[in-house]
Amino acid sequence: MNLYEFEGKQLFEKHGIKIPRGIVVRREEKAGDVFSELNVSDVVVKAQVLSGKRGKNNGIRFCNKDEGVLHVQNVVDELFSMNIKGQYVTAVRIEEKLNIAEEHYMSITYDTNRKQPMLIYSKHGGVDIEDVSEENIEKYPLEISNLTLEIGEDIPYAQELWNVFLQEDCRQVEINPLVKTASGEWIAADAKVALDDDAFYRHSKDAKTRAVEKGQDPNVITDWEEFESRTMLGRPATEREIAVQDIDKGEKYYQGTAGKYIEMDGDVALILNGGGASIANMDALATVGLKPANYTEYSGNPPREKVYQLTKIVLSKPGIKGVWMCGVVANFTNVEETFHGIVDALDEIKPTYPIVVRRAGPHDKEGMRLMQECAERNHLNMKLFGKEVSMSETAKVLAEMVNKK
Repeated sequence: MNLYEFEGKQLFEKHGIKIPRGIVVRREEKAGDVFSELNVSDVVVKAQVLSGKRGKNNGIRFCNKDEGVLHVQNVVDELFSMNIKGQYVTAVRIEEKLNIAEEHYMSITYDTNRKQPMLIYSKHGGVDIEDVSEENIEKYPLEISNLTLEIGEDIPYAQELWNVFLQEDCRQVEINPLVKTASGEWIAADAKVALDDDAFYRHSKDAKTRAVEKGQDPNVITDWEEFESRTMLGRPATEREIAVQDIDKGEKYYQGTAGKYIEMDGDVALILNGGGASIANMDALATVGLKPANYTEYSGNPPREKVYQLTKIVLSKPGIKGVWMCGVVANFTNVEETFHGIVDALDEIKPTYPIVVRRAGPHDKEGMRLMQECAERNHLNMKLFGKEVSMSETAKVLAEMVNKK
């Protein structure tokens, strides 16, 4: 889960990283007398979106005291009316403008080649790290077992950022720019934080309750449910999106995920498998003139109950004209087990629109037999395909069935 800047800064502040004084304004709220509240002459007004490069897309503005409160309110209203790189502006943060002497860069992320976290630091911040020459970048491999960093005190907030990374179960934490002010203070002027969804069970109300029962301090646990509900598109999650997210909550998350669901404007429901292939399937659907009602995939070995819940939610969207259940050849997913969940949902819903299934992998023959029997007893308009037919070909089949209906 990617956090908005203001949420990331909340975590930074919790772990001792100083952030600019500021307030968050949400839709339908008034900015109010921000100058009085912040007691500063100049402010930065920043759109809260999940995409980067806000400054280059007019999502960051500067206002001063002489322009007055009304001007700030107008800027806030204008930001809320914008669509920044396809992203919905969920909130606006108004914060003090810093008197900048230096801009540095610091992040911690996983190095997939080394299979361990890496701290990246540069005294040339304020720009994308890709634009900084390699000789101006310092890299430090980190060990998860070492809670205390051993890289000296030359890098400000390095230990604090490591604490954020470990204790908040992050995949990535980034401060850019890390500002040194004219008075010598170090302040995180921006925050980019990505949380590890697999750790949700450790950051819930139940986790806080368990901590109390064990005599531990529940306040050290950040409740992820307090973060704003969002989708990859940056807008608030719909009821169905929230319901799907709930499927994977809890300590049995490791059994496989079923919680990837993004609602879209089309009328063809999708239940996909396999990250990159799923994106290719979206393209294939567009090529044959169909529009997706959602982006959905499950992975790993989610149990029957999870897939049942996912299928019920996906098919609950009004106006569906067809369903495409498509995936690559699975290596580890038990096709029969997951198809049990889909069949349970189809037995309840008994849809009349066309259904095309393309799947292969462990226990696929048993899974396909389940689907065939389900189609026969419920009189479903369903066609089944294995690995002998390409995924894009089955998209054409679905288009023919939908257009014929």
